[in-house]
Amino acid sequence: MRKLTIYIVKHRPSTRHSAESRPCHHCTKEIKRLGIKKIVYVDSFGEVNKKLSRDYYNDYICPGYKEYARLNIKVD
Repeated sequence: MRKLTIYIVKHRPSTRHSAESRPCHHCTKEIKRLGIKKIVYVDSFGEVNKKLSRDYYNDYICPGYKEYARLNIKVD
């Protein structure tokens, strides 16, 4: 796994462009736990970014995890 690169893409059907696809805080934790070396994603400006997972940080919590918190469902 230490040589793998993960590509994260969100398709926006209304346009020809990808939507922002940076991994959320929880996904980032899992990517690092699995030992995936690089993350490739589209930022909010539509630019493709490549980062070493060890250098990537994001405190964004996606709507799904916000709903878990609202329902008091514990997610590690």
